[in-house]
Amino acid sequence: MLMPDAPIIEIRPLTADDIPRLPEIRPTYRTDTILAIEHSGSGYQVGWRLTERHLAQPFDKGGLYDFTPEMQQNIRARLNRGEAAYQRVAVADGQRLVGVLDMLWQAWNETAFIYNLMIDLDFRGQGIGQRLWHLAVRAAKNWDARAITLETQQTNIAACRFYARMGCRLVGLDESLYGNYTDDPNAPIVEIALFWAYRLD
Repeated sequence: MLMPDAPIIEIRPLTADDIPRLPEIRPTYRTDTILAIEHSGSGYQVGWRLTERHLAQPFDKGGLYDFTPEMQQNIRARLNRGEAAYQRVAVADGQRLVGVLDMLWQAWNETAFIYNLMIDLDFRGQGIGQRLWHLAVRAAKNWDARAITLETQQTNIAACRFYARMGCRLVGLDESLYGNYTDDPNAPIVEIALFWAYRLD
């Protein structure tokens, strides 16, 4: 049962007029733990193991997830793809944008790629992310997609837990996508990309 003051969350299609308003969503995060990589082997027989590690100082994402003009331009370009795009916004009480789903059909490998699934930091834990995820799965099935794929970072523990809970499988990582990763625990944190897949076939 909704509490009297709980906002009503509507999920509807993204429109062109919504795009300049996307900065209303604050998708940043702060974490006391990250996933650290342990390497083994060499060459093409290399292996990786991820372990959750506590940080001496919390990692703060800051404004790195902000909806910059470039990011808005990319979202608009996907919106212009018509039926090849599936984009939804979550709106609180018919006013403020508090979440976004931004997914694109990739015909070349019959998958759907999620570019953004973001919830405002004050509206997490209310099931909005799950609602958007289930809509994404339904849309991907309508495209006859083999899988949904997406990328997170090893610093975003909450997102990793969410996608694992939704049934996604971690299928790879890229240590060079964002910078030169190092195993030195005293070095500044450089984010690495983690790739997930949710099989539909």
